[in-house]
Amino acid sequence: MFFFGCFADAECLLLAAMAYDRYAAICNPLLYPTLMSSRVCVCFIVLAYLSGSMTSMVHVCLTFTLPFCGSNIVNHFFCDIPPLLALSCADTHINELLLFVLCGFIQTSTFMVIFISYFCSKKNKHMADVNFTLVTEFILLGLTDRAELKVFLFVLFLLIYTISLVGNLGMLFLIHITPKLQTPMYHFLSCLSFVDACYSSVFAPKMLLNFFVEQKISFSACIVQYFLFVSLLTTEGFLLAAMAYDRYMAIANPLLYTVAMTKMVCVALVIGSCVGGLINSLTHTIGLMKLSFCGPNVISHFFCDLPPLLKLSCSDTSMNELLLLIFSGIIALITFLTVMISYFFIVTAILRIRSAAGRHRAFSTCASHLTAVTLFYGSISFSYIQPSSQYSLEQEKVVSVFYTLVIPMLNPLIYSLRNKEVKDAVKRAIEIKYFPC
Repeated sequence: MFFFGCFADAECLLLAAMAYDRYAAICNPLLYPTLMSSRVCVCFIVLAYLSGSMTSMVHVCLTFTLPFCGSNIVNHFFCDIPPLLALSCADTHINELLLFVLCGFIQTSTFMVIFISYFCSKKNKHMADVNFTLVTEFILLGLTDRAELKVFLFVLFLLIYTISLVGNLGMLFLIHITPKLQTPMYHFLSCLSFVDACYSSVFAPKMLLNFFVEQKISFSACIVQYFLFVSLLTTEGFLLAAMAYDRYMAIANPLLYTVAMTKMVCVALVIGSCVGGLINSLTHTIGLMKLSFCGPNVISHFFCDLPPLLKLSCSDTSMNELLLLIFSGIIALITFLTVMISYFFIVTAILRIRSAAGRHRAFSTCASHLTAVTLFYGSISFSYIQPSSQYSLEQEKVVSVFYTLVIPMLNPLIYSLRNKEVKDAVKRAIEIKYFPC
């Protein structure tokens, strides 16, 4: 079953990569050796098999955590997931939901890549014979060109980045060494801290240098930065949704919590979040690589984001804008609805608690997560889910600083200052370090 799922998903992704290869060969023959270098081809193949393996592992792990206590006859010629789920004597709704979501997401994204590749090949094939100067590097202007602000902003963002790294890596280490924090909620929190530490590191070093030195970035480095940005951003959104589901199970179904949120389920949800992030990022990155840049190469931003890059392209970017709106909207809708539905049932369960102390304790376990969700989805929705006619670059810079640097800094502070268990673990760690006796 693992090999079947792995190779089936890998084949879908490889077919999408082959469609992109044909697009690059027909529509961009001058750029073809650069776009489809041996390194790029290897990356596509590795990503295809890695994504296939991770997706298949999620389904296999969840399937084989199910109890099978009835018939053992599989009405098929091989072990496929649906007939195995039919034999299980446990609730298989999570398995069916993940199967539908992950398979639907992979098929939709790969089909969109293939369709867009062939659509653009037909629409833009005349560009192959047009002479133009190719852009091989971009110049990042950064946040501001005002000299009097650069030193202040450098110190401010260096402080923010330092707090973010220390806070997130410290949270990761604290959860690892504290036995009382070895629960599903803190498992997700440790993954969130790791993502936040990586996420801020994608932008901060280059942004800090940009205050004093004009930063040039190659086309390939720009693509890599954008790929990492989108994959980590999407992964964080899925992790926040998984954490909302975890809180729902802990408060609304406490008796089933240890059964529903086993270590295997937690690992599967984390892997699913990473796979979703990789697939979403790969879709937009491939769309970006298809564009031609033959004019200005100055990006009025502090990192390679899609909207300012689309403005520099001399190709038709309507399909990229549509994909950005559709994918961002669908992912935001799915994750946001998961959070909202989870909290609806959480609030319903809390209101049934008779004692005021019990209600306060239940609310306090959700307050940190709810604050993090509000900050994350508020800034992302404001930045991306809006028509291009209302896009403002200066406004985008401010919002981007918030979700790339400020939120990764705030998350460990939110979860430590508003969480008694984390504060107690910090106190114990300090006591062991400085007062061992």
